[in-house]
Amino acid sequence: MNIPRNDQRSVSTVLIAIIVIVIIIIVAVGGYLALSTSSSSSSSSTSSSTPTTASSSSSATTSSSSVSSASSSNSTETVVFGATLSMTGALSAFGSEQNWTLNYAVNYVNSLGGIPLNNGKHAMIKLVVLDDKSDATVGATNLDSLISTYGAQIILGELGGVQDSVAQSFATKNQIPYVGPVYISQYKTCTTNCSSSWIFSPFQNETNEAHIFLNWFKTVDPSTSSHNVTIAFFGEGDPAAQYNNMAGEAYARQLGYTVCSCSDTSFTPLSQTEMSTFIGAVKSAGADAVYGLPLPPDAVLMFKTAQQLGYTPKAWLLTRGTAVAPFGVPQAGGVGNSSAGVMTSFPWDPLVPYVGNMLGHNVSNNQIVGAYETYWHQPPTLEGVYYTEVLVAVDAIQTAGSLNNTAVRNALISSTFQTPMGIVNFTPGGQWKQSEQDILLMQWQNKVINGSTFQTIQILEPTPVATTNYIIYPFTYQNANNTATQQQASWPPATQTSSG
Repeated sequence: MNIPRNDQRSVSTVLIAIIVIVIIIIVAVGGYLALSTSSSSSSSSTSSSTPTTASSSSSATTSSSSVSSASSSNSTETVVFGATLSMTGALSAFGSEQNWTLNYAVNYVNSLGGIPLNNGKHAMIKLVVLDDKSDATVGATNLDSLISTYGAQIILGELGGVQDSVAQSFATKNQIPYVGPVYISQYKTCTTNCSSSWIFSPFQNETNEAHIFLNWFKTVDPSTSSHNVTIAFFGEGDPAAQYNNMAGEAYARQLGYTVCSCSDTSFTPLSQTEMSTFIGAVKSAGADAVYGLPLPPDAVLMFKTAQQLGYTPKAWLLTRGTAVAPFGVPQAGGVGNSSAGVMTSFPWDPLVPYVGNMLGHNVSNNQIVGAYETYWHQPPTLEGVYYTEVLVAVDAIQTAGSLNNTAVRNALISSTFQTPMGIVNFTPGGQWKQSEQDILLMQWQNKVINGSTFQTIQILEPTPVATTNYIIYPFTYQNANNTATQQQASWPPATQTSSG
């Protein structure tokens, strides 16, 4: 069966449903799921010459095969990239994808002969990955071990076991460049004296989500400018959700919207009673939209409870739990056809057409996704974010011309990186400058392919990378037989200019 690439993810959604639940990791960015029960264990070291995941019996894995032989040459030296990943435990699917991607990128760099330095040598990368077992405490210990035991000079961050505050403190204390998807950072808005900032995050933040959701809502419904609009906010109480809600509420008020007193921003995960109370209050208040970061199971719980209680907002402005395939896939406990029309947001998608450049060599998003699919026989979830970590670190070292930590940090601040996520520049505080314009606004839509209906996430913005030409608005529940009529409009609106 010949299926257009734009529909490949649709067809394979059911097959990958359990694996893509990995994006529960976004919850762990706020430090929630990362707090699973595990105990520290001693580290053992294994080597890997090809991209692969570490075996569950290993606490550490190193790559690449080029390092041991090349580092003995007078023309090369070794630079150690360290990472603590959830290779086992609740977030192991996440750790496996990131581990594979980091190995894939590092092996590519070493196949090119390493990173050119000003002294005429080339730095060959040795990648050391420690298993944090999806446990925040183990992750923090691993960070220290990466320096004290393995001599790491660059840290590649994870979404999962290590909390943002721990990562920030560690990077600052050790003055080590830390490149990774940190959601919140006390230094991200720093513009002048930023000497304590050592984290560089090619990832979205809570302000980006607030703006793209609420700007879209105002664009598709101009009437919201002429009457009182009420928005209910929802969050699990973890740091990421709290920061997201604060940014969302502030921007809603700036637009003249009312923040509903019915909002629940410290929700107890999986509480049916609390969810019923929340939705009941939201319905009574007549809230026009619900905004927030529900965990994946709570996104489904919220949606099903709203259906049962007869509450239909104009828009669901939700990310995290709605950005994963299980939300829409019945076989994974999702809501099926009824997901159509729900909004979500994310920093990367397998279908974005960006082309990265590492050490002067083009690496397209299509290329790295194709390699992943060939190996795993399923689409990735956040591969582009992980690959970008390596690309940014490698090109910063090349620009610095040395492995000196301060020189590399200065290069991270001053350089422009062309990545599978688009162009990346950092503020002096380590924030991705383009995150506001390149964050993806997406909507669940149903697509019929060869007579079968699949739930798919389609990109709406930035419009130059949109994968759909229509939107569903206002929101209407779709029924199991796919017979309910949902109002559709052409996308992008005729009055909208490019946002990319």
